[in-house]
Amino acid sequence: MADRESKLVEALVTANRILTNEGILDVFGHISVRSERNPQEFLLSCSRSPAAVTALDIMRYRLDGSQVTKSTAKPYVERIIHGAIYQARSEVRAVCHGHSDGILPFAVTGDPIRPVIHVGTLFWNGVGWFDRYDKGGNMLVASPSEGRALAEALGPRRGVLLRNHGFVVVGANLTETVMAAIYLDKNACIQLEAARLGRPLYIEEDEASRGSKVFLMPSVQERAWGYWVARLPHGWCKEAGLAPARQPAHRRAAAKRSGARK
Repeated sequence: MADRESKLVEALVTANRILTNEGILDVFGHISVRSERNPQEFLLSCSRSPAAVTALDIMRYRLDGSQVTKSTAKPYVERIIHGAIYQARSEVRAVCHGHSDGILPFAVTGDPIRPVIHVGTLFWNGVGWFDRYDKGGNMLVASPSEGRALAEALGPRRGVLLRNHGFVVVGANLTETVMAAIYLDKNACIQLEAARLGRPLYIEEDEASRGSKVFLMPSVQERAWGYWVARLPHGWCKEAGLAPARQPAHRRAAAKRSGARK
């Protein structure tokens, strides 16, 4: 593998594949994870479509976006997003930026995304709003000033919308961040559809805060990750340069007993 933090690399590659398979990341999205070995660094693929990311594509960066990994591969221009948020939020361990169809209507109107379903309570304290692109820029968050402005717009929240562009979500680990990206999109889709029928019944902040704790439980996150991995196409591990996932011990034992009975 390209990096010594092999388990983290495997999880990051898997996250790329999950978010592509679930329709959240397209050709331009990306997800990163903070290094466990050095919190002043993070792991992110080189500039490649998330659907095509392999273990050998994962590179290491400093929080200012400078490259640690010696490689001629081109990095994402918007790696600044990830570094700026890691600098501003020491508790954040993963960052995802994308442009899913469910979220874009809110990014192009400025209407706020508010929790309307249980999974949407992950965003109990709101979704931030970023529109401070550099004058004369190209709507990519590519400069240190834009990165700082985006981190400020995110504030203490789990997500932020980028005007006419997309979204960023963060989490305390990769699973939580993948969950946030998928469920921000789902909540947005349901909110928009509900508005066609009438006034949505929003979940108020206090109740949403309590409801969100369900999705922070390790057992719930493990269940969700297992579901998304099970939905990945056959042979994805080999294509991504990863070893096939090993079944949990209780499942291996059950399979062995089943084989013995035959």
